[in-house]
Amino acid sequence: MKDAPGGPLKIAGYVRVSTDKQDISPDVQRAALERESLLKGYELTLVEELAVSAATETKRPLMQQLLAALKAGSFDGLMVAKLDRLSRSMEDGTRILADSQRQGWRIICLDLGVDTATVMGAGLFNMALNFAEIERKLIGKRTSEAMQQKAADGQHMGRVSVLAEAVMLRVHELHRAGLSLRQIAERLEAEDVQTARGGHWHASTVRSVLRSVTLQRLLANRAMAPC
Repeated sequence: MKDAPGGPLKIAGYVRVSTDKQDISPDVQRAALERESLLKGYELTLVEELAVSAATETKRPLMQQLLAALKAGSFDGLMVAKLDRLSRSMEDGTRILADSQRQGWRIICLDLGVDTATVMGAGLFNMALNFAEIERKLIGKRTSEAMQQKAADGQHMGRVSVLAEAVMLRVHELHRAGLSLRQIAERLEAEDVQTARGGHWHASTVRSVLRSVTLQRLLANRAMAPC
């Protein structure tokens, strides 16, 4: 492991901005990394990435570039404020650790108080990855069980449709008139009719409307209504 005898350690501080989990803001991450660098005398370079998932680095292009730079010797180590900013996957995190040991750079994880430049630090990092993987699987299991229970109780599990009834009936009328799914989509686009999500109409969107339970209920109600 490099000790940078000719000067301060060059450390890349990785800040991950998550769109699905804001338990630690980018400002908090940056402050923690800068504070540790000032305390330890590191030469810090911050890298900030917007990424939904930390499960694997392959979905984070800036992390891939950073790992390539570490392999090339541009930095002496990689520092994160929290372990889940780096990885929540045992397989992915273990591979990053193995690469760091083989290539001669360190991982510094502030929430764990770990520096993998030491044998103990590497062991603690690996152990924390294992616990993070277990926690992620337990959360997934509990979520799946809760959804199954709601489904068994007859609760609606999908997104509530916000498509106006008049639009659904319009789709039905165009379909009965003999237009293809693509032609219906083109007609609705030309009429500037919005989808439930405010997007564009496609053949698949039209198909979903025609197959929807809501439309079938509307048609049944119309058939039973007095003339």
